[in-house]
Order: sequence, then C-alpha cells, then structure tokens
Amino acid sequence: MAMTHALTLPPGWIISSRLVPAWQIDTDHLLEVEAAGRTDEGRIRWRYRLSRRRRTIFAGSDICSGVGAVLTPGELISAARTVLHYLTLRPGEVDADYFDSYIRAQVEWRDRYAEDLSIYAMDEWCGYCGGDHASPGCPSRCGG
Repeated sequence: MAMTHALTLPPGWIISSRLVPAWQIDTDHLLEVEAAGRTDEGRIRWRYRLSRRRRTIFAGSDICSGVGAVLTPGELISAARTVLHYLTLRPGEVDADYFDSYIRAQVEWRDRYAEDLSIYAMDEWCGYCGGDHASPGCPSRCGG
C-alpha cells in the first residue's frame, strides 16, 4: 500500500525508476524511501533501498516514524536521515554484533563509503552546502 501518491517531494528529490521518492545523495548513491503502511501504533513504516551505481546495497522496511506522524515532505526527510544514519554506522559506534547479518558486499561498502556518506545524515548541518539544515532538504545542492 503506497501512501506517496499525493506527497509533494522535498526540494532536490526525484521519483526513481521504481516510481518511489528518491534522494540522489551523490553521483553514485541513491536512497529510495517510501511509506509502506502503518503499524498498529499508528507509526509510518518506511520501505527503503540504498543503491550505489544502480546496485542495491541495503533494502528493508525496519524503520518507523513516531506515533501519529503525518506523511509530509519533512517526515520523508526525517525518515531518509534516520535510514542513512543507521546504514552508515561503523565499527566502534555500535556493538560488534550489529554487523553480524551483513553480507560481504555490505561490509565492503561500509568500510569504503559509510564515513563519507554519514555527513549527509547529521543533525543541523548540510553535507552539501554546510548550512544549518538537513542535507536531504537542501534545495540548492551547494548553490547557497
């Protein structure tokens, strides 16, 4: 059950080839995020897919919004930042067993790209322009 048919996309976002809202993080990485229904508690369940050069690195639906969240561009940005935060965690930031379910390609991706991409999930700092806003909402992509 897709809930994005009436959602205005945040600035800088696109509709992916899979017809879901997507954030082109950099030239190689695309994060697709869509509402995939609600939990019994009224949270939005988010389905996501992070790809690098069109190859899926991570996909899941294990991220949820707060109770009673409303589907808005701001909530989509919040979900994307949450997803990216968890996908860019590195050894030493979480318990070692956090990575036990990672396949080799995910470990290699984490070791090579997670640190650089983690800046786009930071609070109150844009990884594109250095402004005091969330990166997924940056309308100018370093233009000001």
